[in-house]
Amino acid sequence: MSVTPEHIEKIYIAFRKAQADHFNRGYRLPKDFEKHFNSKFSEQNKKALIKVTGWFMTKWQMIDPYRYFQCGFELHDKRFSYMKFFNEKILLLYKTRDKIQKREIQITKEIIVKSAKFVKMFMEDNRITLNEYMSLRAGNQRLAIDHYLKNHIDASFLVYLIRKGMILTDTERSVIPYVQKNYRKIIFGLNDIKDFVDKLGERL
Repeated sequence: MSVTPEHIEKIYIAFRKAQADHFNRGYRLPKDFEKHFNSKFSEQNKKALIKVTGWFMTKWQMIDPYRYFQCGFELHDKRFSYMKFFNEKILLLYKTRDKIQKREIQITKEIIVKSAKFVKMFMEDNRITLNEYMSLRAGNQRLAIDHYLKNHIDASFLVYLIRKGMILTDTERSVIPYVQKNYRKIIFGLNDIKDFVDKLGERL
């Protein structure tokens, strides 16, 4: 499989996004990547980016480039650059994190199913739709928040509802600090089991 400029650009974007997220700052992409690549990159960096792109397309095709680069920045911080793409410690850290994440995801599946069963039963008992459930209130907060605080539904399912369109007030957000702090991590977990979550949602 030949490496095209489009393939290289995708890996470059993953690298820049991981870099921006690590240093908590924004980033700008060149309007014409091919021109930028040919005129701004040193020959060493060109070869490194082409090589790693080829690896992500073949021997590393099961590795997420963005998460791989996140590991690189975590290990090397400001010193992480194109020439360090193939450092063995990065791959070891990635594999370790991947194993942990897969265990966490399995637990998340079980908990999401339990949460979904609770909500489905509540909806059937009250003859309401999911949209109606998301709009119900318990006192001064949404019923879903109340159910979360009482451990009837978990953080992952609450985030699922938020992504489905449940809008929270600042007051409601203030009573779910764990969800607020770990929102991005929970989103990543849900994205990793997207097909599973979508099928579960169809049954609600």
